[in-house]
Amino acid sequence: MVQSTGWSAFQPQHSSAPAAEDVRLEPVPRLEWALAAEGHPPSLSGASPASLRRSWVHTAPEAQVLELFRKLHGSARRLPAPWWLRALDRGELPGRQAAFEIEDAVHATLRRPGWVFVPWVGVGESGFWEYAPSDRGAVQVPTAVVLTDEHPGWLNALPAHAEAPPRPVPVAGPERLAAELARIESW
Repeated sequence: MVQSTGWSAFQPQHSSAPAAEDVRLEPVPRLEWALAAEGHPPSLSGASPASLRRSWVHTAPEAQVLELFRKLHGSARRLPAPWWLRALDRGELPGRQAAFEIEDAVHATLRRPGWVFVPWVGVGESGFWEYAPSDRGAVQVPTAVVLTDEHPGWLNALPAHAEAPPRPVPVAGPERLAAELARIESW
């Protein structure tokens, strides 16, 4: 037979808890940002960058998004965020819509045999594209094209590799990507 110590054994002997009206909740900045960057409702298809634009950072008024990002020191803390938000914060993009147009242009360029859009990225991040035919032999990671805020071309190509990732190769925008696609696919 199990002997119970009773619920009262776990109650404090004296109550110094504040009254309900004294309780104050303060937002946890990282949690607040995680909720703002997470897609609601989650995308079921993930077939394109546009299908991932469901979070508050994608749909709320742009000024409010920037205000919260700056309030939380987003660039300095490297908060999980789409590539374009850091560029927008620095004044390098005219607006969020311009970033969406870049994403859509890259997606249109890579809508060809062998390229696959990969939506499974961290919270708040944009997807990337992999070149499936490069995934052969000892290769563990296929050639990829990723969006970045590291330079004003907004794209990096990563050659297929088996061990340590190679240095990203900057690509000067969707137009240059189209011109260099044969070379990138040969990696």
